[in-house]
Amino acid sequence: MKHKEDLFQLIEAMSKSEKRYFTLDAQKSGGRPSKYLELFQAVNEMEEYDEGKLKKKFGRNLPYDKSYLYEAILRSMRDYRSSKSKAARIRELLLDAKYLYERGLYLQCEERLRDARQLAETLGDQLALLEVNKEMRNITWDLKRRSFREEVQELIEEKKAYLEAVSEEFQYLDMLYELLLKNIKGTARAGMEELKNEGYIALVEERGAPQSIHARRRYYQCAAMLSQMKGEPEKALNYYEKVVEWWDQNEAYRQEEFYRYVVDLSNFLSFCYTNKKLEYMPPVLDKLQNSMPKNFHDQQTVFQKVSTFKLIYHINLGIAEGIGPLVESIDKGIQKYQINIVSQAVLLFNTAVLLFIVEKFEDCRYWLLKIIKGERFSARKDIKTGAYLLHLIAVYEINEIDLLESTYRSTYRYVHKELNAPSGSFERAITYGIKRLLDAAPGKERGNMQKLQEKLQAIKEDPSQRVPLGLDDLALYWINSRLESKSLAKMMKG
Repeated sequence: MKHKEDLFQLIEAMSKSEKRYFTLDAQKSGGRPSKYLELFQAVNEMEEYDEGKLKKKFGRNLPYDKSYLYEAILRSMRDYRSSKSKAARIRELLLDAKYLYERGLYLQCEERLRDARQLAETLGDQLALLEVNKEMRNITWDLKRRSFREEVQELIEEKKAYLEAVSEEFQYLDMLYELLLKNIKGTARAGMEELKNEGYIALVEERGAPQSIHARRRYYQCAAMLSQMKGEPEKALNYYEKVVEWWDQNEAYRQEEFYRYVVDLSNFLSFCYTNKKLEYMPPVLDKLQNSMPKNFHDQQTVFQKVSTFKLIYHINLGIAEGIGPLVESIDKGIQKYQINIVSQAVLLFNTAVLLFIVEKFEDCRYWLLKIIKGERFSARKDIKTGAYLLHLIAVYEINEIDLLESTYRSTYRYVHKELNAPSGSFERAITYGIKRLLDAAPGKERGNMQKLQEKLQAIKEDPSQRVPLGLDDLALYWINSRLESKSLAKMMKG
């Protein structure tokens, strides 16, 4: 443990079930554990790390106690994960085999190595297979059965196949990172010549999919990204679909590396969104939603990803069907899972936007008030500002005069005093525009709506204006829907 906050960050990252397991594990040990359990609880209760507070309570030995606790947590988590992880079980079997070999129990050692090899083959873990292969040579030589020459030769041939598979996987892994780096630099198109000269493009375009399990997944990932960079979205979609299919065909590895599974499916969904292929999202969203994650952390991740992409799907297509259960699941999930404040703010705001688009303005207002009244959301000023402005429009639609007056005043105070928005800004234009609609004489409302439309269009076309969260587009869709007497969802669909 090198940094003061390492222990705090480790404990903060643990799931509830992991913390419970560690606490019970430590209580069984007796003696010293009672002291570091007290330290564990003290750190766990902190919202922000405070070294001084801990020093007052635990004294001069705090650095040593923190290191001891840090190592104890990791030991406990190894035990916690070993019962659930095939990879951890392989490592245990290899350690068992080495111990049995040192004690001269060669047949028992061989049995452990065979179990390890079987698990490694299930996962396609070539590195583990290489380690098993190396240990098997010692056993084969020491036992010297009649067939030991053939056994040694077989091990040598297996080693060649494992090394080839590892080399192939790392070739595509290297290419994947080269592609990622070029995308980050913003030189995707310009970097094509470099990729060609380095031989990476030939790895995809001049070869079929590799035979080894993990090299095949990397091949599909590279081919998808390369097709994207070349401006070939249909090809890219095909390869992203193959990545998803790969996971369907490798259930054992999906259970072992669930987080990678979620990342790959999220990449597919992101591609569909950015390339306007939203119709391909529902089947993959269903896979993710029905993936049955086993631990709290994975459940939290799936909830967050599914909620985010379902909101994107419904918002962009203006689909009202099924939003009741979706909104309810988001409400329950936010309460159940330990989601950070920024992610909470995004989910709350996007839920409100969806409810606004399908014109459920009372429900929209309920979700926006969670942000407006939540002090913790102040760090995301763009979302807080968006919530105030959208709330003002939603209340205008609800058409309760007293509520609208009080909402206008609170929005005015926020925009002018807390936000200090400049004259001519989008925030002031919305606030003033709704006030004019509120004060409009009978028959004048349409004219005021048109003036607000002209003002917002000018702001949208002004490169110096920075409107958060695409609210200028949403506000213009809303105005146009009212001027043309269409539903907001239909207006957004075109």
